[in-house]
Amino acid sequence: MNFAKLAARLLAPKARAFEEATKNPAKAQEKLLLEYLDRNKDTEYGRLYNFASIRSVEDYRKKVPLSDCESMRPFTEKMKKGQPGVLTVDEPEFFGVTSGTTDKPKYIPVTKYSRLKKAELMDIWSYYILQSHPDVLQGKILAMISPDTEGITESGVIYGAESGHAYKNLPDFVKKMYAVPYEVFAMKDYAARYYCILRIGMEENISTIAALNPSAIVLLCRRIAEWQDRIIEDIEKGTLDRSFDIEPDVRAMLERSFKPNPKRAGALRRILGEKKTLLPKYFWPDLVLIECWKGGTVKLYLKELPQFFGDVPVRDFGCLSTEARSSIPITDEGAGGILAVTTNFYEFVPKEEMGKPGMRFLLPGDLETGKEYFLIVTTPGGLYRYNIDDIIVVDGFFNKTPVIEFVQKGSNAVSLTGEKVYESQVNAAVLRAVEKNNVLLKFFSATVEADTPGHYVFLVELDGAAADGKKKELLKAIEDGLRAENKEYNDLRNEGVLGEPVLKVVKNGEFEKYRRMKISQGAHDGQFKAPELTGDLNFQKNFEIIEEIR
Repeated sequence: MNFAKLAARLLAPKARAFEEATKNPAKAQEKLLLEYLDRNKDTEYGRLYNFASIRSVEDYRKKVPLSDCESMRPFTEKMKKGQPGVLTVDEPEFFGVTSGTTDKPKYIPVTKYSRLKKAELMDIWSYYILQSHPDVLQGKILAMISPDTEGITESGVIYGAESGHAYKNLPDFVKKMYAVPYEVFAMKDYAARYYCILRIGMEENISTIAALNPSAIVLLCRRIAEWQDRIIEDIEKGTLDRSFDIEPDVRAMLERSFKPNPKRAGALRRILGEKKTLLPKYFWPDLVLIECWKGGTVKLYLKELPQFFGDVPVRDFGCLSTEARSSIPITDEGAGGILAVTTNFYEFVPKEEMGKPGMRFLLPGDLETGKEYFLIVTTPGGLYRYNIDDIIVVDGFFNKTPVIEFVQKGSNAVSLTGEKVYESQVNAAVLRAVEKNNVLLKFFSATVEADTPGHYVFLVELDGAAADGKKKELLKAIEDGLRAENKEYNDLRNEGVLGEPVLKVVKNGEFEKYRRMKISQGAHDGQFKAPELTGDLNFQKNFEIIEEIR
């Protein structure tokens, strides 16, 4: 029996238990919720909202308020300082960091208990992959993650990217299945990081690629042509190109692991000679699956994968964020996944009702196919009735449990490659840039273009003339401001996953023309406000653009 078959057999009981729970999600959800509340009833948050008195889902919804990153911040700040028993009885062993609605990042506590609960979901997701693709582990896994150490809290707990934390804490026997060691992803120089990923990966027999965002995979593939000759030479000689800025200890570790491999180098040269280009579909013939997000705006990047990989299927990771993993895709079709009813407790607010008086909080059994909802979660990590600000759509049902698909961040945010830029952050960056450069704007709006790499576009209507140099200074100041406002935007720009922003000057009078059009379509004149940030890829078509500044 090979390893994949053994793994599938070991994971099968978890998958069967999950499928059984999907037959009665209401029962599974209430049991889970009461378990979490009982576990944490003696915490500060549990005493504040009297968890000990809660006996039902209805009790919980009456006594515990809706929360978000800002309302939870006072509690997570106490945890960062080392105060015990704030949100959970379990002490945090790590804080996942992600962007919030302000310039302050969110710190999401990760405990040993919550990590194990998330790992159970990963096991179930893996089981369905092994069922569909029994050869997925015949070669190595090429995963792309972010480093887990961005800093240390006052209490000595590391904070950073949860993907890196999970990767770093894989069991040793599992780590051997991955091609690239964690230390590569912690490199400061992004070009060196990408080079090492390709240098290592192109020597290996890769059977699956895993990266949350497909744009990262596309970006990696586009680097091959630039470096292919240097990579082949390194593989042949067992070396690591000296022109890259690689930390000495990491370079030494990698160089110890390399050995001259003229056979593999020769094979790559033959492919290059025959095909005139080196593409993964030629040098990784045993690749059977790509694992990445497929929902939301990333669908545009999925269209680029076939030119590099041919018809290799793609499996969605599901609705996955630093706060919670909320769904389990079980096929390669589409981006929908079964709601993970045995890990988190869920409520849903109809998209059009969010923030309005009388908004409804629905349970999984109340949802309708084709409708969009905001996702509210209660997690094993101490988030209670927490608005993640994710909008999902219901694709259908598995047994009696919804199949959900990520659509976009909330109405005031855009996420092109995972950066989660909020309208408030764009507003702050543009305001400071205008003040700094003494430029007057009649109108501005930020949107996106999903090229490779994708980037932000700032549409502006100037109030008066501005010299070309002043426009470039304005664009630079907006970019600098957005980098300061949003850490994930800054990181993804540094990595090259997000491209350079563009300033587009629209013809004088275009904003008023747009306003009149929207009013004619039913918008209220006195309440009309053009979006300062939109993920609508066709938005800029509403305006006549007379100049582009890069």
